[in-house]
Amino acid sequence: MSWEGIDHALNRVRGEADRIALDLTDLDGHVGHRMLRGADLVGRTRRRWKHADGHIHSLWTVYDAFRRVVDRARDLRVSGGGGPEDQALLTFLLNGDSVPLPDRDVPLDGRGLLHTDGESTTLAAAVARMSADYEEATEVISAVETAWDALHPRLAGLDAMWHEICTLSDLVGLGESEHEALRADLDAVGTTVRCDPLSLVEGGHVDTSSLEGLRLRLERVRGELRDALRMRDSYTESVERLRSAIDGVGEVLARVRRLREQVVAKISSPHPIEVPDPLPGLRDGIADMDALRSRSRWRELGARFGELQRTVHEAADDAHGREADLTGLLHRRAELRGRLDAYRARAVRLGVAEDERLVGLHRVAHWELWTAPCDLRAATVALSSYQRALQELGGTGTPANRTTPDEGASDGESDGGVSR
Repeated sequence: MSWEGIDHALNRVRGEADRIALDLTDLDGHVGHRMLRGADLVGRTRRRWKHADGHIHSLWTVYDAFRRVVDRARDLRVSGGGGPEDQALLTFLLNGDSVPLPDRDVPLDGRGLLHTDGESTTLAAAVARMSADYEEATEVISAVETAWDALHPRLAGLDAMWHEICTLSDLVGLGESEHEALRADLDAVGTTVRCDPLSLVEGGHVDTSSLEGLRLRLERVRGELRDALRMRDSYTESVERLRSAIDGVGEVLARVRRLREQVVAKISSPHPIEVPDPLPGLRDGIADMDALRSRSRWRELGARFGELQRTVHEAADDAHGREADLTGLLHRRAELRGRLDAYRARAVRLGVAEDERLVGLHRVAHWELWTAPCDLRAATVALSSYQRALQELGGTGTPANRTTPDEGASDGESDGGVSR
């Protein structure tokens, strides 16, 4: 190499050595790296970290050898006389196999007769090897860090819920063994997150389903305990509100029963729905709660309260639904009566009201709708027959007293105001 080429190459490798030193310092101080070094890893994460740690060890070893060669070349260039021997040595240091590599374990069947453990490479090849080691190491560190970033906040939330459950359990007088299975599952998930996070990573995606399932369980238990504490501290007020809600259901049911009596008197088909009586069961639920309270079974009491509260709401919804169904039957009868009157008025306008066929069909439909109780299904069939006959008669001929609308007439004007 010329002296100019030597100086250029020396400046380049010195810059590379400085940049690599900064990267190694950052890697050594990286939070994920420090956590991995201090963690008691198991499973897949342990295997991956062992592999990455080997690359980090190789990276530091190669860098140490690389730096010594660079420093030697720098010192030689600064203190050398500039003769051919110095020029040849610098050329070797900068371009030749001047960097001794760390020994590697070579199995017996891979060794030759003249096998030696020592191996050297060029500065450029050493940089390439350090780059490969760095990528291998940071890939594992980044994967673990990504997993921990997704898992640790969720685990912290679970731990906070668990501490609240323990506090609530103490307040309602539950023993430490009450939630033993839940605590064991939380410990197991925590161990997995801290010691083997990569076991929860598949295809680059962090699987949080186990933590999510545990969160739902913890939330359910916490809700039960909160209900239990509320029962302990405000049982009387809570039960009064529940009794009031049950009384409200009773009022709706009484109204529905009266309505059903009206429907039964007016409509025979379809048969009006029955109206059940859930009140005895609901009031028995209050009695069960009183018995649990007398034994200070606060958690069971809270669960029973929540269950009874849901049952009361369902009973109220069911009662309102039945009321709407019965009211619908009366509205249907009124609607059919109104349509028959409208069709009759149209027949008068068209001058066919006294047609023998129409008169007979009208008589049948009128009988079905004004007979008590009436058959709405039969009435609907009779009304449809009257409507079809009216359409047929209205479309043939133009009776003397028929009013023919002009082209600008509205739909209501053209059919007697009745929508078909």
